[in-house]
Parts: sequence; C-alpha cells; structure tokens
Amino acid sequence: MVATAVGGFIMQGLKAPNACVLGALGVAIPLTGLARTASAVPRWLINVAQLLLGCALGSRFNRGFLTRAPRFMGTVAVTVVLAMVLSALFAIGLARVTGLHPATLVLATAPGGIAEMAVTAKVLELGVPLVTSFHVTRIVLLLLCTGPLFGWLARRRNP
Repeated sequence: MVATAVGGFIMQGLKAPNACVLGALGVAIPLTGLARTASAVPRWLINVAQLLLGCALGSRFNRGFLTRAPRFMGTVAVTVVLAMVLSALFAIGLARVTGLHPATLVLATAPGGIAEMAVTAKVLELGVPLVTSFHVTRIVLLLLCTGPLFGWLARRRNP
C-alpha cells in the first residue's frame, strides 16, 4: 500500500490525470507481473467493500430523480444497451480471431468496472487475468487520452 501511495504522489507531482489511480497501477502492475505480491486482501473485506460500494451508488439515486428525468433515463437506457450489444459483437469477433473463450472476452469488453467484471469472471470460472487486463488497459487509455482528445476536438471546433 505504501508503494502504491508513493506512485500516486509521484504521478500527482507530474500532474497526471487521476494520479492516484495511475500511480497505484504504475506500481502494482509490474509487481504483479513479477509475482511480487506481498499480501492479499481478506475475502470478507472484499465482500464488505463490494456491499458498501453498492450502498453508496444506490443511495445517490432516488425515485424523484428518476421520475423528473424521463428523457435522460431513456437516453441512458438506450446508450447502455447499445454499448452492451457493440461490446458483445466485438468480443465475439475477437474470440473468432484469437480462439479465446467468447464468454471471457464478453466480460473483458463489457462496459463496467474492473472489480465487478473480475468478480464475475472468478465466479463463472473464466479468465480473470485476461478480463482484468482488458479493463485496466481501458481505464489507463481513457485516463490518458480523454483530456488530449477533448482538447484536440475543441480546437478543431473553434479554430
């Protein structure tokens, strides 16, 4: 934990976007790749953390919000379904090209969080490392590319 915190502070000094995430990943990925894991989080703590995350997310939405924003909710629903369909089609195509299990690749390309997809892969006895690496790669690319891409698009729109 200390090493990943130091990585976060270093990335913060470099003014990286979401420095704590990128710094922690920058330390944890090589250590994990070298099989230098010093400890594991106890299963009960992971379960409690998942429960509390679910409670925190669930408490942010109330019935009033959902009824006041029907157009927004409809748009979100369509976007989520579209993202799921496109990621599933991409995963099935990737499975045909690579020979990897389609269910593993569907989880690897699905819109969702790293923890949720990794837990689902573990429960379904699919490729947890592959699913996790896909999602970590997606997060890193989003964090590093979103700002520059937005700036580039803004400059093109307003020359």
